[in-house]
Amino acid sequence: MAYIVFGAQSLMVKKQIKKIVSETFNDPNNLDTVYLDSRKIEEKDLLDECEQISLCGDKKVVVVENCSFLTAERVKNKFLYTDKLLDYLSNENPSTVLIFSVIYDKKLDSRGKIYKILSKKGKIVECKDLDANDWLAYISSFFERRNVKIEKKAVNELCKRCDGNLNIFINEANKLLLYKTNSISFEDVVETVTKPLYSNVFDILHNLMHGNKEKAIAIYRDLLIAKIEPVVLISIITESLIYLDKVLYLNDKHYSYGIIASKTSSNPYRVSITISNFRNIDKKLIKKSIESLYFLDRTIKHNEINRFFGFEMFLVNF
Repeated sequence: MAYIVFGAQSLMVKKQIKKIVSETFNDPNNLDTVYLDSRKIEEKDLLDECEQISLCGDKKVVVVENCSFLTAERVKNKFLYTDKLLDYLSNENPSTVLIFSVIYDKKLDSRGKIYKILSKKGKIVECKDLDANDWLAYISSFFERRNVKIEKKAVNELCKRCDGNLNIFINEANKLLLYKTNSISFEDVVETVTKPLYSNVFDILHNLMHGNKEKAIAIYRDLLIAKIEPVVLISIITESLIYLDKVLYLNDKHYSYGIIASKTSSNPYRVSITISNFRNIDKKLIKKSIESLYFLDRTIKHNEINRFFGFEMFLVNF
């Protein structure tokens, strides 16, 4: 049996591969698993490994990582294969389980020859991102399984600060568990989990577009204390506005959050939060803000205005 296991979250992909491996072997002490990196091998290396019998038992698993050649993305050091690999996939070694692992935030290239063969003769497993509601439930259950209570407000804040990234969540959750062993409050999350720059930018945009300029300016001044440059904020806010424009456009077309996430190279959680916070924003305001930021960036780079004063004036005149 051959698999393609793919998804945007590396932890979820690895967990699915681990599940396939555990289901393959009857004896937990006999786990003959070989890991290959597609960027560092040739077709012959892969075929040789698949054809060789296991030295530990009647089954073996070959995991090929970094299989970006199965996507439509143009990549350097692309794994090159011929009809030999396609022939193998059509007539596999029954004692070998082959798994192609793809960490990717978009769909696979369904026109690819390997994809077409495995869609009929193998299995293609997508590890889907959690949406906003799933995230809240996942975080709550994570701490519940460890007999640690966590406030609802703390769950929401932790979810926000991890921005839909499972790897970040696991790292930050383990940090919290070292800090608090019985219960976790909102204040614990604020003190322990670093708020990402993207989240601060989100708060600036949210306050600006809902008429709270004073709060937006206060967040900006806090970022100045943290030595975040205005030109960095201009770049991130511009990207965020472009993203916002795309999400709202696709939402107006009645696409699902999952499809919007795929088309914008993000995750369903971010899509959900964006729509719930900016659903009624005037699209003209978004485009006007992007133009203002392009103009501000140009004047700063031409030394026509002080970067700190210029950015604060953008906030004041929003």
